[in-house]
Amino acid sequence: MAHEDKLIEYANILREVKSDYSQGLPEELFLFVSSVTPIPNVDLLITNEKKQLLLSWRDDPYFGRGWHIPGGCIRFGETMLERIQKTALEEIGAEVIVNGGPIAVRDVICKGRTELKHPNERGHHLAILYDCSVLENYKINNGEKKENDPGYLKWFDRVPEDILQVHEVYKEIINHWERAREENEKLE
Repeated sequence: MAHEDKLIEYANILREVKSDYSQGLPEELFLFVSSVTPIPNVDLLITNEKKQLLLSWRDDPYFGRGWHIPGGCIRFGETMLERIQKTALEEIGAEVIVNGGPIAVRDVICKGRTELKHPNERGHHLAILYDCSVLENYKINNGEKKENDPGYLKWFDRVPEDILQVHEVYKEIINHWERAREENEKLE
């Protein structure tokens, strides 16, 4: 019971801080929260007029090293559509066109990872996938980033072999995109 009392005390201290958490939590607090409750996030399946898929290189202890679908955790008081546009600006440098409502909602559970100091950090997400497209004049700006630098952007005609394992939850949707693109190529 003493641990529970301490937790309640800490929770009350945090409430008294009166910070604006709409901009996100401090990193250590976010990692704690993400180890005890699911975190909702939006993922953006972004395509261009050529029906290519935009992916970003990722390299972190939570999801590993590989190509990933841009995404972001929803902040307190923020709508999903607000988070979509903020994520697009942060990750690809431009707003996107949202083509309707969510096309998938998936639990992403990867708790108990022994390689982490705290095995359940970022261990459960409620991932909400949106079909998005870029404006016709969008150009990737990688600046000084090289292909294996986190945040490097690249258009794909096919799903790369080194797409992050966490995106397995979207396998049928990604495969559908790839088949539709192949059919479109046959018609051209």
